[in-house]
Amino acid sequence: MLDPFFSKWHGIDRTTIEWGPKIDPEKCTGCGLCVVTCGERRNVFGYDVEAKKAVVMAPLHCMVGCDNCAMGCLWDAITFPDDTEYVRRLSRSIPKHQIALELEKKLQDNPHLVVEGESEQPSRR
Repeated sequence: MLDPFFSKWHGIDRTTIEWGPKIDPEKCTGCGLCVVTCGERRNVFGYDVEAKKAVVMAPLHCMVGCDNCAMGCLWDAITFPDDTEYVRRLSRSIPKHQIALELEKKLQDNPHLVVEGESEQPSRR
């Protein structure tokens, strides 16, 4: 069942978005890195203790565009949709006022993200 928190992605019904991981059970070694890498709130993955394999339990909880689990999988067992422009097209469809509302709320809820005065990128030495 889809957690209501994840039912929308920037106002778009999450069930209409084709994004989520798939695990190839032949490649999965059961290390569990994907289970521990996925954010605590999202918990896209579960673990089948009998088969000793990770399983996709909540694909719609996956952050659209995130593929950290696939990048970290040492056995290339996790894949995502191949259309590299798909997420860009989705992002372009988000109304600008929706982004502005979300940004305002995020900054109100997280005042430590607001930079006062001249903003200068930290130097990387």
